[in-house]
Amino acid sequence: MSDLPPFSFTSGDAGQPGAVLPLSGRRHILQTLTPLYVLVRAAAPDQAQARCQVLCERLAGAAAGMAATHATSVTNAMVVYLSPFDACIDAAWNALAAERYEVLAASAFRPDELLTQYREQLPYCLHVAWCAHDGRLLVRPDGGLLRLSLARSARVSALIDAIHLAIEMPVLESCQQLWEQAGLFAHEESHAQVLACHAAERHRQALRAIERIPGTATPDHPVNQLALYDVESAHWHFVALPRFADILRQRHPDR
Repeated sequence: MSDLPPFSFTSGDAGQPGAVLPLSGRRHILQTLTPLYVLVRAAAPDQAQARCQVLCERLAGAAAGMAATHATSVTNAMVVYLSPFDACIDAAWNALAAERYEVLAASAFRPDELLTQYREQLPYCLHVAWCAHDGRLLVRPDGGLLRLSLARSARVSALIDAIHLAIEMPVLESCQQLWEQAGLFAHEESHAQVLACHAAERHRQALRAIERIPGTATPDHPVNQLALYDVESAHWHFVALPRFADILRQRHPDR
């Protein structure tokens, strides 16, 4: 995807978990300059150890920015969202009951157990949009929705508790323009309203979003659109992929 820097299409198991939030020994905290959210799946009540899991993507190869010594054939990258409702859609698509998941601010999340896999750098990916073909969302062979995301890694140090998740301004501006291209100029206000809702109401709206999906297609169809959901109108909106490529080229002229 060299024509779409710095984003990449991610693939892998839907809802691939990274173990997090042990009962003790929590140390590291996540810090962001812009509000980011994570999707956490609660442990079953009868589970021996009371833990929950964070949604990750299995990325082929090392996450962007990871040192060569930490490169692996498969990387579990924690998914972070600009929109809390996008996380709810992921939960609804993966058939999580309302009481089995929570959308948390990244700053409220403790990643220490996930860091047992990656000692010095924490891989993460920013969800941007879902991939589509001619008005149909693409579904991966494992059953998950194919997403467009930005792969990154954050520096981890045993000397400093804070882990900074950096989303650069050109990336934020590109995402903003993507929403505007879909005609969704008030999406930030909609997201604020979603956050103010009770968790059960957010879950109900997420289920409605799944019901409103106009159709699905297998990933052998080429990606030619990006799909965004508008909570206020309860409709999916689609932006042509070349249009988003133009936005990225404007924001990243050196790429």
